[in-house]
Amino acid sequence: MSASVVLNGARSSTRVSLDTRTRIIEAAEELGYRANQVARSLSRRRMDTIGIVAVIESDEINVYFLEVLNGLLEAIARCGQNATIFSIQKWEQDENRVLQFCDGRIDGVILLAPNPSQKFVASIPQHTPFVSIHSDNFVSRIKNIEADNEGGAYSMVQYLISKGHRRIMHITGGEDRLGARERVQGYLRALREAGIPEDPSLTIAGYFHARIGRETIHRLIENRHRIPLPTAIFCASDMIALGCLEALTAHGVRVPEDISIAGFDDNIMARMSVPPLTTVRQPFREMGHWAVETLLQQIQGEAPLYYTEGEADSPTAFTDRFPAELIIRESVGVAPHAEAFAVR
Repeated sequence: MSASVVLNGARSSTRVSLDTRTRIIEAAEELGYRANQVARSLSRRRMDTIGIVAVIESDEINVYFLEVLNGLLEAIARCGQNATIFSIQKWEQDENRVLQFCDGRIDGVILLAPNPSQKFVASIPQHTPFVSIHSDNFVSRIKNIEADNEGGAYSMVQYLISKGHRRIMHITGGEDRLGARERVQGYLRALREAGIPEDPSLTIAGYFHARIGRETIHRLIENRHRIPLPTAIFCASDMIALGCLEALTAHGVRVPEDISIAGFDDNIMARMSVPPLTTVRQPFREMGHWAVETLLQQIQGEAPLYYTEGEADSPTAFTDRFPAELIIRESVGVAPHAEAFAVR
């Protein structure tokens, strides 16, 4: 009995004499004994483990996931917790697997870029804390962490306009992505305020993949004799922008002398591209830290697990939004005169 009390770190171990405690610990070290952490966690109904569910839909390197994950893991380690990562490819197909993930192995879950359905929300165990980052569905009762997508896009387009650009293309991140739709709103607001008429042909439906940037540039170059090229392209993500840079270089188009390129995210590749990418910085690390802190408050009973249906009708009731910062680098320059360059 004394050995169990001492080795499991129970408070009653203080009642065991120092001599007995010393002999028990020395014997355990000689035998290579380690306490059963699972059993200890079950006894106090805490696993000290946070689950991270990531939606990875692309065969490209998911730099966004890596950026957010760095912040999450840093905060989890700082708080003395463990992490279990669970990846899925299609949220709609794997919602039930996410619920199965909450079977007692973890204390709470952080969801990356989910699109939860009402059925999923209704099925969430009432005792399981959830926090999402970049949720695409405001019907959820789950606490959501988000960046100021609209404000970030607005500041970027304002900057492009200040450099003399009027024919500004926007490649979107997808109609099914809330952040992408908000970036479109920021793009259009900046144009309206500058008195630049909206040109629907300059808003290109895309997705958060580099291949979208490459494909868009190839189409623009093929049609350059019929349709004037834009002087600047604002991309809904850095990956789209990097795809644009790659394709423009292949066609002999100079950036930013001929066409300016701007992104959104400020991932590590944006800082390493040639030229370095002008972009909008999402505070990934800070968002990851806040997600962990918010989840731990729920786990410890210091914050509500879920919002009521009435509160969930308003996005601002359950969304913590972080400011996005304009990062000026070398991929944006002064707008060239029309027809000032020839595509090589």
